[in-house]
Amino acid sequence: MTSGTSGEQSMSDKAIARLKAHVSAMSALAVSMVRDGTVAMLDSDRARMETVVAEDPQLDRFDNEIETETMHLIAKYQPEGGDLRTLGAVLKIANCIDRVGRLGYDLALNLRDSPPIPDPKPAELLREMDRQTRAMVEQAVAAFLRGDATVAKSIFAMDDDVDAIHQELQKLLIELLRKGGLSTERLALALLAGRHLERVGDNACKIAEKAVYAITGERRPEYFPEVVHRHGWTDAKSPPS
Repeated sequence: MTSGTSGEQSMSDKAIARLKAHVSAMSALAVSMVRDGTVAMLDSDRARMETVVAEDPQLDRFDNEIETETMHLIAKYQPEGGDLRTLGAVLKIANCIDRVGRLGYDLALNLRDSPPIPDPKPAELLREMDRQTRAMVEQAVAAFLRGDATVAKSIFAMDDDVDAIHQELQKLLIELLRKGGLSTERLALALLAGRHLERVGDNACKIAEKAVYAITGERRPEYFPEVVHRHGWTDAKSPPS
């Protein structure tokens, strides 16, 4: 830290390491809630749904404890520079992780016993969105914990891929809804689930953005060309065709 004796310096470093460990544990819980919520919704798995519902109070505890611990460190050490950015990022990242877990909770509550969707493609697309968005959250959090700005910046390209799947899913579901049938309720819930998973990806991007700021002091417009997300693009005005 920026103030205090060398002993205080060592103690505060341990405190930040402990705080980051709590962020890591909270992220693991939130990601598992998204995974189980998706399975519960797609497979009508009531046991998975009940697991996610039971985990929600622990998500709340993580959020409250991380906030309390972070505010205590700020008040005690009055950090500056990178230390202050790190603690500020923890508050923002914990908030995004909380949203990820709650999206998993909402997915689980989409469980229905109505007739399944006759076309297997929507479920395949939702499972792929689930897989990719969970990976985004895991990698964004890991980048913050390791101090790896390069990995954090790569999350935005991953989000483009998720958005493409989401668009394909929406188009397919709307076509199926127009045909009607007994599975209309499931189709509508699948549309909602796609939006939930797309938001998981958006929160992963916010985690990555705060990680880069904590590590480098750069804010997104400074390191990320407007419009461009894909790897390898360097000129926002001339993306590849």
